[in-house]
Amino acid sequence: MAIFHCQIKIISRGKGKTATAAAAYRSGTKIVDDEFGETHDYTRKGGVVFSEILLCVNAPSKYSDRQTLWNEVQKIEKQKNAQLCREVEVALPIEFPRDEQIEVVREYIKKNFTDKGMIADWSLHDKSDGNPHAHILLTMRPLKQNGEWGAKRKDSYALDDNGNRIPVIDPKTGKQKIGARGRKMWERISIQSTDWNDQTKAEEWRKSWADICNEHLKGQAHIDHRSYARQGKEQLPMLHESYAARKIVKRGGYSYIIEYNEQVRKFNRERELIDKGIAEVQNELKQLEQEKDDIQKGQKKNEFNRRIADLLERRSRTVNQSGERVTNGERTVQADKQQTGTTDTDALIRQTKAVNDSARAELANTRLDSEQSKSERTNIADKSGKQTNEEKRRRNRH
Repeated sequence: MAIFHCQIKIISRGKGKTATAAAAYRSGTKIVDDEFGETHDYTRKGGVVFSEILLCVNAPSKYSDRQTLWNEVQKIEKQKNAQLCREVEVALPIEFPRDEQIEVVREYIKKNFTDKGMIADWSLHDKSDGNPHAHILLTMRPLKQNGEWGAKRKDSYALDDNGNRIPVIDPKTGKQKIGARGRKMWERISIQSTDWNDQTKAEEWRKSWADICNEHLKGQAHIDHRSYARQGKEQLPMLHESYAARKIVKRGGYSYIIEYNEQVRKFNRERELIDKGIAEVQNELKQLEQEKDDIQKGQKKNEFNRRIADLLERRSRTVNQSGERVTNGERTVQADKQQTGTTDTDALIRQTKAVNDSARAELANTRLDSEQSKSERTNIADKSGKQTNEEKRRRNRH
């Protein structure tokens, strides 16, 4: 079944990263870094089944060479904390054959990136483990019409509401400051040359990936870029399982991410069972409410009460099957039946609704417990990691 995954991050020099190493690793190729004189050789890396560079209209043809492209990027980005490239990682639907997976990624890149002036270097990874995905590296500096790199930002005068320049006021004199060579000083602002870094872009790119995949999925189950909460679903989201985490568990080790996801799967299965039971009861309850007045006037009142009681018993079984306790509302109904042999119709309807609310409250508590458990495991893992690092430092000192 297709899943949605679209992760966006920045590869920056400030975090000790290089564009050449990132490109070599994702494409499974060898690239020589001119800046540091290093060779990044990942030709033995497995799982890279396709790789290519897609150019924008005004990009020089020489940038079709991966080594040339990313060395030129590092040459133009001189700051020590420069943002070198953006990476978009997307999960590919397993329903698509290989040629359609490639077609979908190309369509996505053209619509969102190359048509907007970016160069895209992308690779498709598939280790036959049910997790085909694509890594898309994007340039972050616009290109001029002549193919030269343009500026990321442009300085401009700040303007007031009337469109006039805003003077820089000296707080001591209350007058406009005078700079070098007797020039008046004006407020200036830095404007991005493109909108690629706008916060709205992440939402736009994520939605676009879901829309393009859904067009190709046709009658199959669709994917949604929105969170469960935004979709109005009570499901718990799972954490991203890295290849390293799965490898640790496969070797008999422990990963709190894998364990947490197992608990989430169990919770979501129970939630689905309860919601299904609730939906069935509510549908029949609506039908009974429509028939209530006519039935109560006739001789079928006892039959109506019996059907309501049966619904409550079925609801009780649904709740108990998921490991939850019988709710107070159901105990009240059972007590009424023992005392009178029948129950008031309106009371039964109210109690049925109370049962539904109680079941959803149980889900909410389970969710909180699960999230708290996740937080505790994260803290334990962090402490464990710190202890391991301390031990390594002590050994190195000796």
